[in-house]
Amino acid sequence: MRHMFAKNFHHCWIQSSLIYLGSIIVLALCNHGLANVVHEDNQRTSACIPCSATYLAADPNYPNILSNISVSTESCESSLSIVKVLKFLNLHRSLEGEGSHRSLISKLQAIESDSSSAYLDGFNCELVSIETLNGVFADPFELQRLVNRKVYLDAAVFGDTNLELPAALSKSSFVEIHMDLVPSSTENHELVIELPLHVRYPPLDGSVYSNVEISRPDLYIRCRKKGIDKSCQWGVSVIEVESTETVNWLIPCGDDAHSTVVSSVTFLSALLCALSIVFASIFYHPINYAKITSL
Repeated sequence: MRHMFAKNFHHCWIQSSLIYLGSIIVLALCNHGLANVVHEDNQRTSACIPCSATYLAADPNYPNILSNISVSTESCESSLSIVKVLKFLNLHRSLEGEGSHRSLISKLQAIESDSSSAYLDGFNCELVSIETLNGVFADPFELQRLVNRKVYLDAAVFGDTNLELPAALSKSSFVEIHMDLVPSSTENHELVIELPLHVRYPPLDGSVYSNVEISRPDLYIRCRKKGIDKSCQWGVSVIEVESTETVNWLIPCGDDAHSTVVSSVTFLSALLCALSIVFASIFYHPINYAKITSL
């Protein structure tokens, strides 16, 4: 009897131990999974980036630039905390102007906070807007003039920067604009970004217009503490705002059925202009002109 009791007790102890160890392993795996989810979420919304990285769109991992989080420092962590103070709401976008040269207006409303001024006094903060363009383009020289006039801190174009290519041969381009965030710009104020755009020649189509959709931009806020040179890092965070507005630009396009007529008229016009130049150079030569005036 004692032998059977001891044997049963031994089996029960082994089963209990196995259940206990299994529970520990399951809890450890669950905690590891939850940690990964939180880590992935942090990668998606914020990151510490070296100050040498001037442009976000220039990173080969863009638009997944926040997926590679560098080793954060204390100054970067404090920079990321400013996101809790600076809040933005209601992104409104519209297309203004006429013809093939228009301006894309983006208005971002800032929510006032009592401590926003105190935070911004100790940080250099910038609003970064990155537009993805297809079928239209932004002139980098025109953007540089806006930077020289202190309208923006910085601006650059990445991707397809060939301004002469038609829409059918061009690829996507990214326009990155940096705007300074100062205390006066976040108190009951709308941050306005005006981006000059130009149309690329659309492909021939039977329809009258070609519709170009411009989706909402990628918005980031990046901050760094003032007076830090060594191990300088930007604290970069995504700005999530409500915006259901998709800007549509109806661009007139040619009809393929009219290509023969247009080509013929263009050829004849060019031929007549060339003959006119030849005729003028022969009969209105300076010598002949002197003879005519002497009569």
